[in-house]
Formats: sequence, structure tokens, C-alpha cells
Amino acid sequence: MGSPIISHAPLIIVSGPAHSGKTTLVNHLVRYLRRQGLQLVGILAEGHWCGERRSGFTLIDLSNGRRTPLADLVDNCGPNEIPYAFRAEGLAAGRQALALPRCAGADLLVVDEVGSLEVHGGGWSELLDPLLTQSRLLQLWVVQSRRLVAVCHHWQLTPIRIIDASAPDALVNLITTVEQVFSDLSLAGSPVVRPSHNP
Repeated sequence: MGSPIISHAPLIIVSGPAHSGKTTLVNHLVRYLRRQGLQLVGILAEGHWCGERRSGFTLIDLSNGRRTPLADLVDNCGPNEIPYAFRAEGLAAGRQALALPRCAGADLLVVDEVGSLEVHGGGWSELLDPLLTQSRLLQLWVVQSRRLVAVCHHWQLTPIRIIDASAPDALVNLITTVEQVFSDLSLAGSPVVRPSHNP
């Protein structure tokens, strides 16, 4: 059987259960690629903790390092409700960071994370469709494992690879996959700087 036909941007997904280290794993990759001089864009959602509870998130714009409060924990939510209140300034910062003019021409786009909000038309949803048309822009999406099927179905995604963030060799697998895609894009004519392997 031949390789699947992919009709969207090259995509890697980092997945795993809640609190399994997905954002931490991607942050390690970001630091590694920055040392190689690559241009990174997109967003990380850095979690905050109060005791053993996650109390909120700060959004980090990878293009400039700007940090903006994104969401705060809300108590007494129903079982099917999202237990966070999103801040207007955090959503605005995320939309700016994921705007196509900001992202086009970068080496890697990170979206942390894509989940039920986006599947139902909220969150970053309206920004993802135009980004997926960028055939030379490698993208890395962070998706909770319980949302993975719904996210892939909604956008008809064929990821190059799904990395399990909880696996012991997750960082090596992620770096190896990213480097291979950069090599493939370079061979296809995209001017991507290929990193040297030294995590």
C-alpha cells in the first residue's frame, strides 16, 4: 500500500492525557530548534498550578516571547463544561500569533492546544483552516488523547506522526520526526534550515 495522500500542511501531533507533559515536551523542542537558528511561530499554553490543581494558563507567542494571561480556573463547573474562563487579552494575543501573515514563511508553527473548543468552532478554529493550506509550513499541534479522534476527523487530518508525550523516548522521537520533515521539505525546494542533531 502506498503512502496516504495528504491535502494539508505537514503536521505532527503531540498527544497524551491531561497533565502528561505535552507542553513541556514541545517547549524542549522549541528551545532545541531555536539554538539551531530556526524561525518558530505560534503559541504555547503554559499551565500554572495551585497545589495539585491547575489554576490557569499563560499564552506565549513564540515569534516574540510575549506572555499574556490566557485563562483562569473556574470552580463549580458542570461535567461537560470547560473549567476555565478565557481572558479577552489572551484570546486576542493568540489570534495575533496565529494570523497567517505572522506565520507564513516560518520554519515551524506550534498550536498548543487544539481541542473541543476548536472542534465546535471556538478557540483558534477560524485561524486553523488558512494555516492548514500552507503546504511548506511544518505544523505541530498539541491535542489531548481523548480529543484526538474528534480533531483529526473534524479537519480530515493525516498527521505525519503522532507523538505520545508520556513515552520515555518522546523527545528523541519528536526531534527525529521534525528533522526528517525539514529534510523532506528542503529536498522539495523549501528553504528550510536543517538543524544539526544535538538536543
